[in-house]
Amino acid sequence: MSKYDHHGDFGIGNIHLATENMLEDFVTLGENPYYNRNYFYAMCNGQGSDSWPCAYFWDCYYPWIKTCNDIISSILSGGEPTASTSVILGKAYAYRANFYLDLARLYEFKKNKYTSKPEVEGLTVPIVDENTKEETALNNPRVTSEKMYEFILSDLQKAAGYLAEETPTVAEPSIDFINGLYARAYLEMGANGTAGAYAKAAEYAQKVIDAGYQPLTQAQWEDPKTGFNDRNSQKSWIWGVTISPENFNNICTYAAFICSEGQWGYAPLAQYGASKSFYEAIPDEDFRKHSWLDPKRLEYYDYKFAGTSEDAKGFLYGNANVPAAADYENIKFRPGSGDCTEYNVGNKVDQPMMRVEEMYFIKIEALAQSGDLAGAKALLNDFMKLRYTEGTYTSASASKEEFLKEMLFQKRVEFWGEGILIFDYKRLDMGITRGYSGTNWPADFCFNSEGRSPQWNIVITRSETQTNNGIPEDLNNPDPSKFAPLWTE
Repeated sequence: MSKYDHHGDFGIGNIHLATENMLEDFVTLGENPYYNRNYFYAMCNGQGSDSWPCAYFWDCYYPWIKTCNDIISSILSGGEPTASTSVILGKAYAYRANFYLDLARLYEFKKNKYTSKPEVEGLTVPIVDENTKEETALNNPRVTSEKMYEFILSDLQKAAGYLAEETPTVAEPSIDFINGLYARAYLEMGANGTAGAYAKAAEYAQKVIDAGYQPLTQAQWEDPKTGFNDRNSQKSWIWGVTISPENFNNICTYAAFICSEGQWGYAPLAQYGASKSFYEAIPDEDFRKHSWLDPKRLEYYDYKFAGTSEDAKGFLYGNANVPAAADYENIKFRPGSGDCTEYNVGNKVDQPMMRVEEMYFIKIEALAQSGDLAGAKALLNDFMKLRYTEGTYTSASASKEEFLKEMLFQKRVEFWGEGILIFDYKRLDMGITRGYSGTNWPADFCFNSEGRSPQWNIVITRSETQTNNGIPEDLNNPDPSKFAPLWTE
């Protein structure tokens, strides 16, 4: 039973879908856009401290952190860790660092043109670790980003010490995952002004690249059975979450929300896809464009569809279970084993959490921000050789500002739907454009932001401000709900 009596209460998968709905490329294309069960994020409605969509992030992450704290406390209370408990301890530190890194990036208040609160700028969330007592938790203030990243780096250092000699696996934290977290953290620290952080971000990103991972090929990207759903089908994923049959039903699960070709759940009804302007800006030479259906369908490209020929026909033209596919609808995320009719098979998917391709983009951004624009452009050009089927990609940006927009566009194409892009938009102070002539955004979801959206400064739930005297309501992030008027022609 969902804590919130909501079908989207399935943890990190829905957190990623929620943040995608706060951006500009992840569009609900279905005739009834409210089949998107994350519509309140897409509308920027109900984002205040008294609403459950706001509370969801907090109420997921802190129980996960408590699990880590309990494991750490249990092992350390028994004296020197053994060989086996050391591995468990390292994984707990790695998970905790990951959770706090997400929380820091979601809750840190950053300036924007719509809400202002100087007294909370740079504040993240309270730190609760294995040593935090109840009386401390009841008066536990938000810490600065500097203190939070110091804590995260400490956890990563401990995790690395325990896991350095362990053979990496995609399903659990590894030294490569830890180095990827270092790269993510240092990139944020660089944006916050920490000296030398961009160089560290590039260094740790390169460590992961050098560990033997390989960017997805076109065949792997477009595979109708294993595309973006199988951690063992390629060597791109550094970390992925496995969803087992015991942990899902037909609709309350990640695949049911994102796999358009599955004939169950909300995905074929909500029909998530690409913004028209975004799709049209992708060159035909880029095979990633095949992640979404072109209006010309099979005249444009010989798409590989999941399931049987009858399943493909039903997806394209509709049947008794699902409507006809929409222009620009997503086929990036495939149902498990390519099964379009049996939810107990199709819902069994792995979810990508960190891919090696992200490390290339972290290094590209770090080089650009460090003043090496030529090096950043060269690395982006080299990466795009892996994505173009013909012709040559050449960065034409003349300034760092232009290049960061160019880089972000390519990252948007690469990671559409994967839940990491909100951090790039927020860090780089980039706006969203949903309203434009010919837009395919639903009218109720159609608004623009000039620069950073205030919605990306997540509000702390009222249940915390009412029980934690260290966070009075006047030190909470301002409610961004309905910050911008709906766009009209």
